[in-house]
Amino acid sequence: MKTFRNLLAMLLTIPALNLILFRLLRGAAPQTVQIAAHRGGAALATENTEQAFRNASLVHADWIEFDVHRTADGVLVIMHDDTVNRMTDGKGFIKDMTWEQLHPLRITNGEPIMMFEEVVTLAARTGMGILPELKSMNFYPGMEEEALAIVRSAGYVEKTIFLSFDWDALEHLKELEPGVRVAALYGLNQWNVSATRPANAEIVALMGEMVMINPWMIRQARAAGREVWVWFGVLDRPAMYRLMLALGVDGLICNDPVTARRMVAQSNQLAHPLEERS
Repeated sequence: MKTFRNLLAMLLTIPALNLILFRLLRGAAPQTVQIAAHRGGAALATENTEQAFRNASLVHADWIEFDVHRTADGVLVIMHDDTVNRMTDGKGFIKDMTWEQLHPLRITNGEPIMMFEEVVTLAARTGMGILPELKSMNFYPGMEEEALAIVRSAGYVEKTIFLSFDWDALEHLKELEPGVRVAALYGLNQWNVSATRPANAEIVALMGEMVMINPWMIRQARAAGREVWVWFGVLDRPAMYRLMLALGVDGLICNDPVTARRMVAQSNQLAHPLEERS
């Protein structure tokens, strides 16, 4: 037991020392911090639903983040998981189902599954930016082209940042539309920010828990000219928001945009402090 306690203390001491050193040595904090409602703000409303996206606008999130899949007949739809099992009254992989099969299903709050076009239209009415995460690209070759076509058709390229763990898809997006912004996602045990692709990616979206252990990734990304936004695996909590703000991140992708906005306001870093949306 004593050995275990010593090991635990050592594991906690290393990130604590890293954080102290980084705090002392980091550069100037960004003037503004962007607030993105993760899955529409999953702590406040049912994830990836119209209810969540409308609520994100009401609480003045700067962006809505959501997850994109493709049906067997080529319709882009909004759902986090590869299957509909967790969030709807149906079962099955999205890639194996047609839109005709998906449309009658109901999410746990009673809503139907949304199409990508519907979310873009909703965001355009309110002025929020969108952060579509292109999911499971091994299932959906070419989906990035289809998503870009929808955003282009809506005239919303400038208010869109595409996210993905599939950096090949992001590179293809930049080839198709050099002006579109992309964010390379980093998850567990991904530390080398200098390896980011595409080379002209404007943003790295780091897992907050990894940043807590190794905040030097922020400096590495900044040295490459990139912004640092963070998302959270299991520690999507106000204490983590405060820590990430202290480390000087450029954006919070979080489940509770209300709390995040209050904290960013306290540091006078709101991107849109007076903005009102319908």
